[in-house]
Amino acid sequence: MEKPRLILHIGSQKTGTTSIQGFLKNKADALAAEGVNYVSAGRTNIAHNSVLQAINQNGGKKVAKAMVAEIKAAPDVTHVISSEMFFRRGLAPWFDTHFPRRIKRQTKVIAYIRRQDKYAEAMYKQRVKNGRYQGDPEDFAREQIDLYYGRVLRQFSQVFGQENIIVRPFERRNFPNGDVQQDFAHILGLSRELAEGYDLPSSNATLSREVSEQLGDMRRAGTDINTRDIIRKIIAIKPQGAIRSGDCLSLALRREIMAHHAKFNENIRATYCPDIEQLFDEKDLEDDAAYELPTSLETAIRTEQAKHAIDLAIDQLSV
Repeated sequence: MEKPRLILHIGSQKTGTTSIQGFLKNKADALAAEGVNYVSAGRTNIAHNSVLQAINQNGGKKVAKAMVAEIKAAPDVTHVISSEMFFRRGLAPWFDTHFPRRIKRQTKVIAYIRRQDKYAEAMYKQRVKNGRYQGDPEDFAREQIDLYYGRVLRQFSQVFGQENIIVRPFERRNFPNGDVQQDFAHILGLSRELAEGYDLPSSNATLSREVSEQLGDMRRAGTDINTRDIIRKIIAIKPQGAIRSGDCLSLALRREIMAHHAKFNENIRATYCPDIEQLFDEKDLEDDAAYELPTSLETAIRTEQAKHAIDLAIDQLSV
């Protein structure tokens, strides 16, 4: 692939975006040596999430002008803009309006997408641990059941051209060493050594349902303790039972969600990644014993493990 002028990484959520952005920011000098610039304009810390805020406040004309100026100032390097907040309808037309045609013609859009049942579960845990949702996970998943990624992808295709949209199913078995940041680096054309040499503990490890719910209770209670610090500490020390995935949604609901999206997912595969046989690996859904929800006794044990994990993290933070 000829090196593009601009790489526009649009997420989506729950696909290792933070890991990719940490790599881009913390390896800036090494990236520059290989002809890649992580655009500073419109970026706060590791991500360009503030661009959406600017768009909502005043149309985003000023931030667009700053990003375009930075790209134009270094025409011989590949520039990268990254925000999972871009994966929504209405953002592609904004880029169409504010970015010059010459840059748009030399842009590649990268989108990582997650299997819909896994995405719904991950979003449930995120909302819960932030104190923004108190309901049942299966009710939440049903509220999110229309997760057709194709609507957003189609808008970006209309602006940048279908041939310039790179869709990557978020399946670690498809990534070099199972690492999404190495996969992203490969797309950028970076040396393998650079990507392999970067190691940052993920801030997005999957907490158990019980830990997520108890953290949400703390947020709503107005604790003086920063729950983000607790999360980072739990991920670092990994108390028993605190890190767990696949523990919220039943097998029946997962099958329902994926059956609902089957036609749409096949359309995405055929349009954007025809070289793979199936958009997402769903072999686990064929196992009738998979995703068994815990019994009342198991739930009680997990609840106690979650309390212990949070207490342990708080104790270590106070040392």
